[in-house]
Amino acid sequence: MRIWFQKGIGPGTNITLDRPVPLRWKIVQKLSEDDLQLTEGEHLSLAVTKILCLPHKLALMRCYMQVPYENTEMDVADTGATQATTYIPEELLAYQDLTSQELGITPKLLGFKITSQDKSGLVPGGFVVWLAWEMVPGLRLGIKDGCLWASCILGSRCCRKRRNPATLCGEPPTIGHFSDTPALSSLVWDKDSKTLYFIGFRLRNKATGEPRITVPDVKWTAYFGLAQPDSHASLKGGWNQDTSGWKW
Repeated sequence: MRIWFQKGIGPGTNITLDRPVPLRWKIVQKLSEDDLQLTEGEHLSLAVTKILCLPHKLALMRCYMQVPYENTEMDVADTGATQATTYIPEELLAYQDLTSQELGITPKLLGFKITSQDKSGLVPGGFVVWLAWEMVPGLRLGIKDGCLWASCILGSRCCRKRRNPATLCGEPPTIGHFSDTPALSSLVWDKDSKTLYFIGFRLRNKATGEPRITVPDVKWTAYFGLAQPDSHASLKGGWNQDTSGWKW
């Protein structure tokens, strides 16, 4: 994989996001980079990096940057003007929508900046988009460290008697978007506020198909791995909402 972000994002570097109001963020650490370079004629050639930043609050930042089409890197000085384009990431659109809803169960968009590369850029005139969103409090569920719903949320003796997670955090409202991967790793549980957060909206999956997150349908708990249904029939239409045979 090619490394496109080789300068300007080192620890201690300041990045100012100008919308909705100017805020300066300090980079703590580069977390990852994705090389999404394509061949000429394909839709969009870009690189994406994820960053941990401060100081207003510990937050996550992503940068989307246009890169040259494959095998045109040496010609980009001449072809840059023809390759340059604008782009609004689906992730930015998702966080704008989710933040405007003030749901309290998804990360809030903290700021963004839409700009273009100068003459010394990889693609002169090509897009560069920054966005930052909050790190929600709590423990991220998942399987990397063997941490599952039962041990994180139902660990106390009193909670073991209440196996249905809906009795702990309530049914989520229809949020209009799905996490990129409906799974435990897309959930964060804050035991202090007893809030279950949905995270990971880079793909901006619109709520038009399955799994639908609606009230009072408890199917979402199975899709995200919080429950094990007694049969696949319970996830189909016409289900009577009986969860007595489910494992929580």
